[in-house]
Amino acid sequence: MEQEFSGEVFEWRGPAPYYFVAVPEEEGAALRDVALAASYGWGMLPIRARIGSTEWKTSLWPKDGGYLLPLKDAVRKPAGLDAGDAVEVRLTFEALPRKQKAKRVPIARPTSSREPVSAEQLRIVPANEADWEDLRAVFGTTGDTGRCWCQRFRMLPKETWASEGPEELAARLRDQTACGDRKARATSGLVAYLDSEPVGWCAVAPRADHPRLLRDYRVPWLGRNEDKADNTVWAVTCFVTRVGYRRRGVSRALARAAVGFARERGARAVEGYPDFVDGGSVGTLATFADAGFTEVNRPGQRRAVMRIDF
Repeated sequence: MEQEFSGEVFEWRGPAPYYFVAVPEEEGAALRDVALAASYGWGMLPIRARIGSTEWKTSLWPKDGGYLLPLKDAVRKPAGLDAGDAVEVRLTFEALPRKQKAKRVPIARPTSSREPVSAEQLRIVPANEADWEDLRAVFGTTGDTGRCWCQRFRMLPKETWASEGPEELAARLRDQTACGDRKARATSGLVAYLDSEPVGWCAVAPRADHPRLLRDYRVPWLGRNEDKADNTVWAVTCFVTRVGYRRRGVSRALARAAVGFARERGARAVEGYPDFVDGGSVGTLATFADAGFTEVNRPGQRRAVMRIDF
């Protein structure tokens, strides 16, 4: 199924990526007819979009009975598009027939083990080279990871886990990572595999891409003279290890891989902000030290700034 329409880019200070094109009412009605066959959940419709010569995979967002096409920065900025610009859009759907639609089954938990995992045993890939279902398996559906979806430092003022909900936050992470879109220039993380099993996630992206890190989190800034808008400084902000693979070295391997990932994408430095007490999702001092980070600041009793300058 293909659709073509004209629309206007608008900015919405809500879900990432903040810029959208509204699908016209007539096309939206046709979309609702295929939604049951095409949607992967929460009303999101996976599609292939084209504006000019740029084509990419994304998902339409349901809104007030209609749909919005998100324009990620990797598409919008090279095309010079901004709020108020008119665009010609082409959408392509490849929905399965309803009788072939796969049933969603609970994600199985792997058998727990304490056997250490070496870096050589892991395959670590940019998140856009991983499948969304693999990343979902890493985060799970319970606990803090199933509520936050690595959005702690990316949320806007007055947003909370409760106000946005796990479905919305998961949709944001999917868009940030471009999971499954091998042609995308992913800048938002790495996924680790042990054999064929997804076992870990690491968030690494430009420091300036994290609104709450810039606004509310004091650790990176206390006692330092840093330009918060500097996109050449990257930050490792989150580790998630799948149940059954924790405390086996997955996060350490991801931290080492994050260094090369950032450097290859133009970073002049990469930072991390470990927690001395329990590490948690931000990582431990040892995790960063093992990856070659050096402590450059200690703004409190339980936090440090670890950094590598390239």
